[in-house]
Amino acid sequence: MKPRNQRNGNKPRHAQNHSAIPEVVYTQPDPVNRKKLVLRLTTVCVVVLALFVGFSIFFRVDTVEVSGTNMYNESTILEVSGIEMGDSLLTFGKAKACAQIIEKLPYVENVRIGIKLPGTVRIYIEEVDVIYSVQDTSDNWWFMTAEGRLVEPTNRSEAAKHTMVKGIQLVSPKKGQQAVAAEPEPDETYVAGDEEHTIVTVTNGERLQTLLEILLDLEQNEILGEVDEVDVSDLGDLRLKYDSKTTVLLGDPSRMDEKIQLLKAIVSDKDVDHTGTVDLTDPGKDKPVTITPT
Repeated sequence: MKPRNQRNGNKPRHAQNHSAIPEVVYTQPDPVNRKKLVLRLTTVCVVVLALFVGFSIFFRVDTVEVSGTNMYNESTILEVSGIEMGDSLLTFGKAKACAQIIEKLPYVENVRIGIKLPGTVRIYIEEVDVIYSVQDTSDNWWFMTAEGRLVEPTNRSEAAKHTMVKGIQLVSPKKGQQAVAAEPEPDETYVAGDEEHTIVTVTNGERLQTLLEILLDLEQNEILGEVDEVDVSDLGDLRLKYDSKTTVLLGDPSRMDEKIQLLKAIVSDKDVDHTGTVDLTDPGKDKPVTITPT
């Protein structure tokens, strides 16, 4: 007996499948027309240049709007920014202007500059919310931010209206610059053999760094304007004076964020009388927070 496909006079299926595959023909791509390519690139460059020139000519600074500042007027902001009327909105340096404002105006913390066509520059100012007072080696007082940036010199009566710092003094303070703690002459020495050795256990630089960490924690927990004094004289016995009636014992710098969070919880509870001494030196289960009335 013949196979079924042979009896019907048909070709085998595999032969039918091969005959159905289309033939692929490979052709060379058309050669690049270099003249057309150069013409297109030239056209694009001319259009971009025309837009640039047109923008530079027709869109220039004719108005400057300043918002967010209480310490400085608009003319002062404009002067230190370096922006001048008639400057091109396309080419004037926004980053440079922001940097100059922050550098020359210490109460300014952040700056943003925007553009509104056809000719308006908008300057958005964020000023320092809270400042602290600290003395220099000449017993003059200075205002300082929580980041350690010096704002300006002040007097004793004005300094007392802000959180005052004890335990460090500044050396060579300059307006707008970072605070640097003065290192006193070492007062503890010993003699070994023929050579004198000096022992310095804690530097004022370390005290300053600890102070800034405490101030940052206070601001993050929104305990602002209520702390009368921060004492970093002894890094093993850090202290705050809160609301003129509460002494807060913080102990050493460890777990400072947790200690400040507990302080916020205590002072926020209106049913708790925190007049006296609040001990936060070891806020764990073995030694709970204690409040000792005056």
